[in-house]
Amino acid sequence: MRKPIYTEWRFWVIIAVIVLGIAIAAAIVQQQEQARNNPPSASPQPATATQLPSQETAPTPSATVAPVASAANPTPPTSTPTNAVPSAGTPPTTTPPSADPGQTAPADQVPLPKSEVLAYSRQLKGAPYIRDVAVGTDNIEIHYFGSFAEFAQANPGTQLTKADYNENFSSRDAINKILMEAPVQLFRQFPGTASIDITLPYSGKTYSVSLTKGSVEKFFNTDLDGIETDEQWAEQISGPYFNKEYRDQFAQRYIQVK
Repeated sequence: MRKPIYTEWRFWVIIAVIVLGIAIAAAIVQQQEQARNNPPSASPQPATATQLPSQETAPTPSATVAPVASAANPTPPTSTPTNAVPSAGTPPTTTPPSADPGQTAPADQVPLPKSEVLAYSRQLKGAPYIRDVAVGTDNIEIHYFGSFAEFAQANPGTQLTKADYNENFSSRDAINKILMEAPVQLFRQFPGTASIDITLPYSGKTYSVSLTKGSVEKFFNTDLDGIETDEQWAEQISGPYFNKEYRDQFAQRYIQVK
């Protein structure tokens, strides 16, 4: 009698192959379903670096000399030098230095605004006789004409006379007044200024000062950055110090004569 087929080993081998095939097919179908339900996410893209514009080097004083009074501007002032400048009790009036609204750097790290310094220097005492003003990154240099003849040669259309010229410089105290008051006014107006040099030749002698902001604040015993109003200026600077006694002390300490 023939044995049932399920007792033969070939039967079970066929059954195992069929089961294995069904399992593999089911696994493939499951992976396909998962792929359709969960599409792969896009791979992240690397960040793009943004290069900031480079900052140009600010000009040095030797490269930024600009004339204040010259033959190219022959239009005469409408008043004498004495009347053309503010009184000792009030500093020259001008708008504060402009700044970029986005600028966050401290004032002492921002290059000085050349055009504003030049405009402000025209309000200083004896301004018509300033030959040139040099504006560096944090330094201001002012040079006066060496004589009235030199001034008149550079400004042939001027109506100022030699008497007007002498009125500004004929006494030592008048020269001391210019060399003491102009620097402190400039330091206050332009907080980023670190040093100021002024040279004033007159009658065969050359008077000059070379000052740092710190030395001026020490002499006037004040913090110039803290002076925000004309009332504070009058109370802390011009009232107590703009007189002959302190001008003589200032001259003895800082003014050089050659």
